[in-house]
Amino acid sequence: MPSVSHARPLLGATRVLLLGRSGCMATEKALRFLETLGCEVTFVASIRRGEKLPPHIHDWRGELIFSYRSFFVLSSDLIKCAGIAAVNFHPGPPEYPGSGCLNFALYDNASSYGVTAHLMNDRVDGGEILECRRFPIFPADTVDTLLERTHAKLVDMFFDVAADLVIKGGENLKIRIKDSACERWLGVAKTMKDYEKLETIPLDVDADELARIIRATFTEKFPPKIKVLGYEFYLKSPTRNV
Repeated sequence: MPSVSHARPLLGATRVLLLGRSGCMATEKALRFLETLGCEVTFVASIRRGEKLPPHIHDWRGELIFSYRSFFVLSSDLIKCAGIAAVNFHPGPPEYPGSGCLNFALYDNASSYGVTAHLMNDRVDGGEILECRRFPIFPADTVDTLLERTHAKLVDMFFDVAADLVIKGGENLKIRIKDSACERWLGVAKTMKDYEKLETIPLDVDADELARIIRATFTEKFPPKIKVLGYEFYLKSPTRNV
């Protein structure tokens, strides 16, 4: 079951629904920051993909919805309950919508990456963009090193965007949309099935392709794999023994 908490509000406080991730330190920072701003916060933490929001959350009414590393998929009706905006903080740039965005950027040998704040609508990573912050990908970057920088950039952007919307409201929203008009979502949002295909090493893989797959998908907890006759074999180390 997702956990739900309510912060004690100040009189006339901005009502915020924060959807985050259980056990995530950055989510906790986001929650504490909204409380510092004096918001009336309803916080729901997700644990896994496919999880449903508690039924009573659909009765929420307020000014802002923030989705931060959340697994929840919001209905159009709930999104409309935010008087100012419903904003998602996507851990990738507009060129990489959907799941596994960091992995596909590494696989593509992209030279830069980014994080994006955007309005939520009925499409995954398809709403108007409020801001994209970009930073370089270095040749020696791995999933772990790039993920660490991505999370740091994402929480910083949350602080700035959330503060502006809480303090300035819809006025700042219009400014941000105008300032980011040059940003556009590209391609179809990737799914977890796309990522699972990426992390499965084909039997006829060549050396260059194997190196790209390993760089893009290897972590100690979730390594890439190869499937043979119904068996799955997982990579123990990203380096070769020679």
